[in-house]
Parts: sequence; structure tokens; C-alpha cells
Amino acid sequence: MPHAKAPHDRLIRPALFALVLLLAGGAVYTLADAQSVKEIIVGEVLPLSGPVASQGSQLRAGAEIAVEEINAEGGIKALGGARIKLVFGDSKSTPDGGMAETERLITAEKVAVLLGAYQSAVTFPATEVAERYKTPWLVNVAVKDEITERGFKYVFRDFNKASFDVKEIIAGNEIFAKETGKRPVTVALLYEGTDWGRSTAAFLKKFFPEAGYKIVLDESYPPNQADFSAQLLKIKAAKPDYLVGCLYTPDHIIFSKQMMEQKLDLPFGFMSVGAGSEDPVYYKAVPPQSVAYMFVQEDWDILAPKRPWYPGLNEKTKAKLGYDANAYVAAGYGTIFVIKDALERTKYDGDLAKYRTIIRDALAATDISTDKCQRIERKAGGQTYCPALIRGITRVKFDEQGQNTFSHGLISQNLNGRRTILAPMEFREPGAKPAWPVPRWADRK
Repeated sequence: MPHAKAPHDRLIRPALFALVLLLAGGAVYTLADAQSVKEIIVGEVLPLSGPVASQGSQLRAGAEIAVEEINAEGGIKALGGARIKLVFGDSKSTPDGGMAETERLITAEKVAVLLGAYQSAVTFPATEVAERYKTPWLVNVAVKDEITERGFKYVFRDFNKASFDVKEIIAGNEIFAKETGKRPVTVALLYEGTDWGRSTAAFLKKFFPEAGYKIVLDESYPPNQADFSAQLLKIKAAKPDYLVGCLYTPDHIIFSKQMMEQKLDLPFGFMSVGAGSEDPVYYKAVPPQSVAYMFVQEDWDILAPKRPWYPGLNEKTKAKLGYDANAYVAAGYGTIFVIKDALERTKYDGDLAKYRTIIRDALAATDISTDKCQRIERKAGGQTYCPALIRGITRVKFDEQGQNTFSHGLISQNLNGRRTILAPMEFREPGAKPAWPVPRWADRK
């Protein structure tokens, strides 16, 4: 791959400092090394069109808000106040689209670092492209375990992987079982036949039987399905105690409506593994009754509206999207601050290829927590907070595979018209109790 040198590459427009030596972190930078940087180009591959474009737009909005704030506050101070410039690639919700846009952003846009791409089926091959070009990639949301299990050096993920999601669901179920003395025995699985669905299902089929559950239905469906009548008939016939579903927004809307129409009784309810069930577009499109008592494996802090930092972020979110901040806005926002923290630990010497590796090394050394947040610490409402952690996690630190092992989610249940945090216990809302088993449709008001 050809690498253009400054000042001609689009990544950086440098001006030399009037100094000969700069000593920092034990490294000596000569006159040719020491440079102030006007602009860092960050690329993001997202589904900005196609069936999951709503989540893509939410991730984009969060990233844009973060960049606007960072630039307004003086940019990247370690690089002389460099501004971040965001450039986007539309995957069109397809693997081929994601790979093509990744290569374009690297070769034509000259990005320093990449993030995205929401869907596992897109992220998995797109990160292969980034690894080949030795361009760091911070995974935004995609959960397929194998994304960070291929021995890659340039791929990092500060979010859950699928195996984490499944373990959290089982742990939540066990909490509810101890509370109530009741637990499901039989489980049905319904999942989209893509990398995300299949990856999650693989761990459901591994860990649920180990925890004492019997899987009575293993049902995959093609993406963008218009009718779930056949799947609902199979679920009814299998008579499971409990249903676990992996559905993106368009499919989730149709399934929830049809499940309500058919009054599908599941003694211990329906557990939705994120995705559509975290999307405001989904909740606007379905009757409230259809989501009553639904469990959700969440990827952010549902109590965020009570946090001092929330009003500012929410106001900006509404201006961009017309509705409140959510998990995906928070994901887009927080990940940019992980990148900022890494950039604040870099120096640039005019070589784009070299600089990408420097950023990679900075990401590998990342350790952000509430008490290790000095480079990106913010204030709101008289309190300090760490914007990289606004999803409700406590730390970002990558293992040798590039996975943040401190990432976690939450289990909520829709009670009284609101998703209510129930597990883990340390995050449970005061006074909240699970509806476990859930009421039959005939008994609901």
C-alpha cells in the first residue's frame, strides 16, 4: 500500500515547531519528528442505509456529538490542538459494502483509525481489511466472539462479545429463580441467520444446557422477514417455558406485533438480546402491550437520564435525531472518547503508516476507569465523570486479543411501561422486583 507523506496526505496537515528536540515518554523526537497537527481523520463504517440504518444513524449521531465537543474544547492537546475530522462509510448493511468502504476510507480518505461497523456480519470481514492495511479498528457494538479471537493486532473491542451476553442472561435468570423459587426448564431460540444471530445462538446452545435448561426449539430465520407466522406456530408447538430472541429492529417490530396478536403465552417470558429492543424506533412502532414484561439484555445504563451528564448529551441527540439518547448514541459517543484518550498518548512524525501503528500501540495500552480518566475527564452538574464509560461500564482495558474484559451489560424487564434494571443485583433499581413468571395474556389488563 502506498503511504503519502506529509504535507500531502489528508490525514494530517503539519507545521513544524521551532524546536530541535522534544523529550517525551523516554523517546527523543528530532526536528523532523516534532510537529503540530491540524487535523486527525477518523473513519467510521456504519449501516447508514439498509434495514438497520436506524442504529447506524444513532451511532453516527453519538460520534458526531463527541467530536464536536472535543474540537470545541481544544482538540487533541498532545498533537498541538489537532481537530478530529470524522468521515463515514456506508456499509449498506452488507459485508461487501463494509469491506469496500473500509478500503476506501484507508486508501482514499487516509484515516488514522477506524471504528464500526455495528453488525457482526459486516464487522468481521471489514476488520480483516483493516488488519491487512495495519490500520487500528475499534469495534463498535458487534458481538461475534471471533472478531477478537483471530490473533489480530489492530482490532480492539470495548463492548461485550456474544458469550458475555449469554452468561449475563443466565446469571440474571438464576437471580430471579432464587428470588421466586421458580425457574424455566425448557427454552426456545429464535435468531437471525447472520453472524450475530448464529454466534449468540452457539453460546446459548452451549451454556443453557450446562445451566440445566433444555432447548426444545432451535429456529433460525432469514433477515428482513415479512411474516413470522411459521415461527410462531413452531414456538407454540414446542411449548417452551422461555423464549430467547436475537432480532434486528425491522424483524423485531413484526415479530412483537404478531406475538401479541396470537397471544403467545410463555410462562417465563421473552428475553430479547439487545439490537432491536434497544432501538427507540422499535418502541415507537409497536403497541405498548406487545413489550409488556419483555426482558432485554441491555448495553447501556438505563438510569442515564438521572446522571448529571445526560441533559447535555440528550439535548444534542434530540437536535440530530428528534428523540432521546439511547444505547447506540452512547456507544457512538463513548467510543470516540476511547480514541481521544489513545490519541492524547501519541506523537506524529509525518509518516501515516507509522502513525497508525503508534495509535494501535496506544490503544493496546489503554486503561480508562473512573479514577484513571484524567486525559478525557469531563464535568457536569458539579460532578466529574468519564465519557468513555457512559454506557455504565466501569473500565476499558484490552486483553491480548483486543477485548475489553471489563465490558458488561444489564438485564431489564419492561414493567409498568418502562424498562427496569433487575440484574446484576448491584445495579437493580431500588424496590424493583421481577415479574417471574410473567402474567398470561388473559390475565393482563
